[in-house]
Amino acid sequence: MKKLVLACILSLVAAPVFAENYLVNANGAPAAQQNKGGFKGPTKSKRIIRDVISALNANDDTKVELTGQLTMSLGDEDYMFQDSTGEIAVEIDDDIWYGRTVTPENTIVIRGEVEKDWNNTSIDADSLEVLQ
Repeated sequence: MKKLVLACILSLVAAPVFAENYLVNANGAPAAQQNKGGFKGPTKSKRIIRDVISALNANDDTKVELTGQLTMSLGDEDYMFQDSTGEIAVEIDDDIWYGRTVTPENTIVIRGEVEKDWNNTSIDADSLEVLQ
């Protein structure tokens, strides 16, 4: 009997917590998110790194958008990328190429993020755009 009473009390206490995840308002947005509050005001915009020298000094997972050339293949999906400020290794997954061929004469835009390891900094590309 005690177990049954305890289970009933726990289910009554936990029900609002579980229900909060399923409440929606008229436009379909979760109602729980509207009532939680938080900060509303100016924010420091996330900076996007636009050159190699800044990428080399950036923190891990910093977003980048680099314009330059691929100068050589380092094997597998790794390449050397160069712009007017320096060069950095870039990992470009096979599915990002979409059948395009790029030479060192082509100017490209690499969008991705900085990958910092113990003693190595590289770029993990999310997209590649060929400009010329």
